[in-house]
Amino acid sequence: MSVRTYRLVLVGCVLAWFLLGLHVPALAEIGHEGHRVPSLVIAFSSAFAVAGAAGLSILLRVRAPTGRD
Repeated sequence: MSVRTYRLVLVGCVLAWFLLGLHVPALAEIGHEGHRVPSLVIAFSSAFAVAGAAGLSILLRVRAPTGRD
């Protein structure tokens, strides 16, 4: 994997986990008040979780680039 691809996957993974972290407290707050959670929020949270897990698994499988690629 080239350095550019590695960095792109790393940034995407970090962004996905960050956005998931922003949405989870809102889900908990809405759910505790007895309100119905919008399906769009659940869909985006699920997509961020899948993207973060996929990015993490890719990063853990490949060797870190040495910069000589």
